[in-house]
Amino acid sequence: MGRVQMLWMAAVLALGLVALAAAQDQRGSLMSASSMRPDPRYRAWQLRPKRRDEPLRYLNISDYEVREIQEVAEKYLPKVLLNISPVVTGCPCEEGPQCTDQVYIVAQTSQDSRGLQLSRVKNAWVVGAVQQWYLKYEELHARVPKLNYLEVLRAESELYREFPVCVGEMVPAENDTPAAKKAETKK
Repeated sequence: MGRVQMLWMAAVLALGLVALAAAQDQRGSLMSASSMRPDPRYRAWQLRPKRRDEPLRYLNISDYEVREIQEVAEKYLPKVLLNISPVVTGCPCEEGPQCTDQVYIVAQTSQDSRGLQLSRVKNAWVVGAVQQWYLKYEELHARVPKLNYLEVLRAESELYREFPVCVGEMVPAENDTPAAKKAETKK
């Protein structure tokens, strides 16, 4: 009886060690071998466009910026804007070193609502690199019923290779918005 219990405990211990090694391998697989950066699938999930509420910019948004956002949004969303989130400072490094702020807008159609994340790059509101990638991702998934399984895998793999990558050290860009300039002069 003692030998059976010893064998049983050894088997449980061995299975525990195998499970621990598998968990460490899985964590390690999230980092690609080249340059130890996160797997693009994981990073894409982390950066999916969504509303952020912090850190807020000192002055939220000017009338001029609202008009600029509306012009950009007309190209991607229906004419009716429902919501412009507060302006947040800072951008993920994938947006590039010239990105200073971000805002999330939502527009309503007759069937549903759609969101779009805009980035302030070189003092202009634009659809940032990550949001552009997500537009391609949504376009691919809209075509999935027309593609066979291998075509979907190939297209997804190619798309993940195109995911924006951080380049070098983040250098904060200067924010020269009219609202920011006025705030600095009032200090």
